Amino acid sequence: MIRMLVVVQTAISLGVGEQVFLTGSSDELGRWNVSAVPMTRMDDKRWEAMVSLRTAEPVEFKVTRGSWETEQVNEQGGLMANHLLRPAEGGTVEIRVAGWKDERLAKAGPRITGDYRFLPQMHSKFLDHDRDVIVWFPPGYEARPTQRYPVLYMHDGRQVFDPSTSTWGKDWQVDELAQDMILNGELEPFIVVAADCTDARFDEYSPARKGDDYLRFLVEELKPMVDATWRTDPERSAVAGASMGGLISFYAAWKRPDVYFGAACLSPAFADRYGHECFQMVEAAKGKLPELKLFLSCGGTGELEAKLLDGTLKMANLLRGAGYPEKNLSVRIESWAEHNEEAWARMTPHWLRFLFGRPQIAEPDPGTKRKE
Repeated sequence: MIRMLVVVQTAISLGVGEQVFLTGSSDELGRWNVSAVPMTRMDDKRWEAMVSLRTAEPVEFKVTRGSWETEQVNEQGGLMANHLLRPAEGGTVEIRVAGWKDERLAKAGPRITGDYRFLPQMHSKFLDHDRDVIVWFPPGYEARPTQRYPVLYMHDGRQVFDPSTSTWGKDWQVDELAQDMILNGELEPFIVVAADCTDARFDEYSPARKGDDYLRFLVEELKPMVDATWRTDPERSAVAGASMGGLISFYAAWKRPDVYFGAACLSPAFADRYGHECFQMVEAAKGKLPELKLFLSCGGTGELEAKLLDGTLKMANLLRGAGYPEKNLSVRIESWAEHNEEAWARMTPHWLRFLFGRPQIAEPDPGTKRKE
């Protein structure tokens, strides 16, 4: 067997749950099975795979994110010719990816349900990177000029509303689900503020790294701007996110219960590498627990989600052991769910209902009414 290293460098970092694949003309590369050879993320923009080939015959291959809709394109958005791999023991082939086919298709425009405002490249004095922010308004916002609304702050903004910008073309469907649930009376109306991630995502969402600086951006810069610009209820804010976004959501709410009344933490990264500070905060708070609504959820399919499930259950047990009120804690485990946007979208109605749900009054069955 001839072993070679294939390296893929992407122009921009890929979001949580993303994967890069190789596929090609040989059996070892899957005979054009679009997701035959998964690559390993080495850092935000570097992916590697060790390929073993039986012969020295050149092999054609392509780079994708798991489907032909997400194959590599050039800087002009055109499809790439097949790459050529010439087998050489111990050799390395490096590919630079300027973009992906679905990004080209996404240029047709955003696909967000309802009314929203796009705030490009918001600057923070606490962070090294600017970021886009989307502010979404509930149905009826313009028609009720005196009403004020609670605000939900979310991370990884490109994943929240728009399938054209989200991983695998799947978003969390917060816009359409919230709109439907507000209109049918399940939820009180609320505003959503979704701040996008940057190349420093893992640092900004990690409490041990730049998490405190990111929290200062949310509390000292983003929230005051939103409260001054739109009709918010400044005393009622919640926070939500997935994976590292779930971790920083828990950290933000627990550290600043004066700002946030609740947090939804989907597949939170309560792993030893990232979540140590959150466990310490809960341990230290026994006897003086904050008044927060906490929603924790996780799946169990796939190596990463299985690891995060252990941390989620550990946190749930720690909270309950500390006497956390059950009315303020919702833990939802779906062992079949994976670590991706599609699974988090299925969870969206549950945590929206937990944070913003209105009491539902049961209508009596007309057939059981007592005759006078």
